[in-house]
Amino acid sequence: MTSTLFYSVEIDIVCIVVFICVISNIWKSGDRSRFGYIMVLALVTLQCLADICLKTYTSISCYALFAKNEVCTKDVTQVVLFSCIVSFFNLFVPYVFFVKSYLLKAEKSRTKVIKLCVFSIPFVILTYFVVTSPANGYVQFLTYHGAYVHGKYYSALVGTVGFYSILALINFMYVVASRQDRMIEFSISKVDYILFYLTCTLPFILAPVNLLVDEVLLVSPCYAVCFFFLMTLHQHMRISIDDLTTLNNRNELKSYLLNLVSLSEAERKTTYMMFIDVNKFKSINDNYGHNEGDVVLMQLSRLLKGVAETFNCFLCRYGGDEFILIKKNANEERAAGVCRYIDKTLARLKVLSLSPYELSVSTGYVRFDKRFKTAKDFIEATDRLMYETKRSSRKDYSKI
Repeated sequence: MTSTLFYSVEIDIVCIVVFICVISNIWKSGDRSRFGYIMVLALVTLQCLADICLKTYTSISCYALFAKNEVCTKDVTQVVLFSCIVSFFNLFVPYVFFVKSYLLKAEKSRTKVIKLCVFSIPFVILTYFVVTSPANGYVQFLTYHGAYVHGKYYSALVGTVGFYSILALINFMYVVASRQDRMIEFSISKVDYILFYLTCTLPFILAPVNLLVDEVLLVSPCYAVCFFFLMTLHQHMRISIDDLTTLNNRNELKSYLLNLVSLSEAERKTTYMMFIDVNKFKSINDNYGHNEGDVVLMQLSRLLKGVAETFNCFLCRYGGDEFILIKKNANEERAAGVCRYIDKTLARLKVLSLSPYELSVSTGYVRFDKRFKTAKDFIEATDRLMYETKRSSRKDYSKI
């Protein structure tokens, strides 16, 4: 085996190890959609295994030219077989990505299945060419002199792989754009955003290119990097996101406040924290059950998400029925305006929901100035003002 093929096999083995680690992590997560992700990972793992078998059966003397001698002819059948299997996975994996992204993207309509069937026609045709290639040489075959060459429909295979890769990439971008609010719920740096888009788009770009390079399976390392990055991002979300409300949790708040502490005095003076607490929440749990209490928290979370997006605020669930909003580049009037906006929006929600109980919140805000040396002091001061507002019979949004 040549050094190039040897290193290619090593890369495939490393990729398989990464895929197995990601599969194990996804399985332990208990995610409802984990079976779909595991299926995709299993496909790319099988692709790597087929490539390893292909490289194993390709010897030094037979790689460029399958000479008709005893050393080479015994491996020819296996080489052709595994080469066709690798070509099939090169086609099948982008098609699976396209189908999954299409089902996530496409609106529910009667023509949805029809469109999917139409888009699947090239896959069916090229699958036939690849599967029957060992017999008819449509995609790749051995010449009379033993040279291993591409068949007359190999360019169609490359084009079809590119076709599904482009469609999958477009659908993927659409899905990400439609769920942008899910990504901004936790604080990640601009570098993470760049890496996210880069690692997720690179496999789609290299999938058709991979068919033009026979010696190395280029797309497998891209899949490995992509899935490993998504696994770390998922882990970050599990650590930083509240399960019930999908808002940032207290761990993410601590990280965010540590960054605030490092701001200059001028920047801190324009930073305000708003503490929101549901009134008589214990009474709702006691009289209507904890499931109804969870519904209240989820409804309030959706409301506060809209507030956070409108005013460009950091939002988290501090614990129980307590939430925190942090607004930068603001003044006291702006902070009071956010609190009044929450009350007004909640009043509309109460009318629309027709709930048998009264739903209201108490809110207080504090400016993050030099009085507060630590993030803990900042939170405690806001908490005190919120409870002062809670005890008061009227809304008085004033700075302490």
